[in-house]
Amino acid sequence: MPYASVKDIRVYNGWHPLEVKGDPLERLSETEFRTSKKPIVDYDWDGELMDDVSVYVDGSPATISSIDPDRGVITLQDPVPEGASVTADYYWHPIGDNEIKLALAEAEAEIESKTGIRFEPHSKTEEIVLHYGSEFNLSEPIVSIQSIKLLYDSSYKELTQDEYEVVDKEAGRIRLKNIVAGVAVPPWYLPVSIRLKVEYTAGYETVPDRVKHAAILIASYHVLLRIQRQISFSEDYAGITVAFKTPQELTERLEFLRSEVERVLDMLPRRVAKV
Repeated sequence: MPYASVKDIRVYNGWHPLEVKGDPLERLSETEFRTSKKPIVDYDWDGELMDDVSVYVDGSPATISSIDPDRGVITLQDPVPEGASVTADYYWHPIGDNEIKLALAEAEAEIESKTGIRFEPHSKTEEIVLHYGSEFNLSEPIVSIQSIKLLYDSSYKELTQDEYEVVDKEAGRIRLKNIVAGVAVPPWYLPVSIRLKVEYTAGYETVPDRVKHAAILIASYHVLLRIQRQISFSEDYAGITVAFKTPQELTERLEFLRSEVERVLDMLPRRVAKV
């Protein structure tokens, strides 16, 4: 479960797919052809390119075998005779889907490093030593509990769901119903600590809105930063004119995003020591 989607990034920045119809394709082999525009992008954001690209050989629909979106290379299932007209309808954008996905991965890593929290559901196992009382905290928010076991020497006794309850999912707090640590018991009447092994799904069932917003801001910043670095070595700005008229506009946008990233990151929850 990503913190944000390619669609989220495109809509936030106005990087909408650009339609191309009847594009004459460059022949690379009898089955491989290259579009004049690239990268090819997923128009309807369903994770599948095939339904957004149509190829015609002498006006008749052709079956597509595969698509390399970044290279703009379309491979057809059947060989095409020399001299045949091959055209395609598709969507493209100077900022490709894979570039956005890479930026989203960088954004997630930055958020998790800053907060110490993985917000997507993930499996976790923790051993807890409870010295007093019947309540304890796990290190992460709880989505669901798989099992809680009492540790006695080398064996475990699994508690039933009636023997514990989740008091606060976000705080990771659990209360045991029939067991209390720190109570003196015979024969020595010394307070007894309790060791527990908890297997659970940690994280959040849905990504919090502020985390999603942070991911959108950070990913947008990383994409534009890469563009700025690329154009610093070239005087050709045609690739970014869909979004910015001048390099100065790009710089101003980066400055805005950086300040917003810092502001939103400071608002995110942090993992703190549990007692």
